[in-house]
Amino acid sequence: MLVASIHRDHRNISRLLKLLGNKLTALQDEKAVNYNLIRDTVAYLQEHAEKYHHPKEDLIYHYYLERYPDADSVARLDQEHHDLAELTAEFANTVDMILMDAVVPQDLFAEKLNRFISSQKSHLELEERSVLPVLEHTLTTEDWAYLQSQWESEESDPLFGEQVADRFKELAAAL
Repeated sequence: MLVASIHRDHRNISRLLKLLGNKLTALQDEKAVNYNLIRDTVAYLQEHAEKYHHPKEDLIYHYYLERYPDADSVARLDQEHHDLAELTAEFANTVDMILMDAVVPQDLFAEKLNRFISSQKSHLELEERSVLPVLEHTLTTEDWAYLQSQWESEESDPLFGEQVADRFKELAAAL
């Protein structure tokens, strides 16, 4: 079911954010961090969350808004998804610069990492606490069946799926 897969994705993204939080703590304690793991986490969020998870949510949210247009918290999710995509791309560029040996002050990077984590967590909390409970309570069995019929087959998750993609094996081991 669509909503169950969204909750599962949120739990997985939360695990990634926890890993990033540990990296942030290490940076703040002036310890070495594995920037490749940070890059892989951001790459996963760009490749999987933005291409499969957010469109799945958007399908549900748009359907809901067509029927219940007074739902302010649902209406602002489109903009949040757009803003998160931009923030993720910007942060990915910073990580790539570091991996190409560009000098990025550690305190500046820690600030960007903290902003990235905070924005992602805030978005997840909005969906889990304010939006999804309303959708689950309001939408009918028929609504969910229709939405499921509109969603193409579930894409295999390259990190949390049955088979981990080669490029995410180090990240999977770190989790």
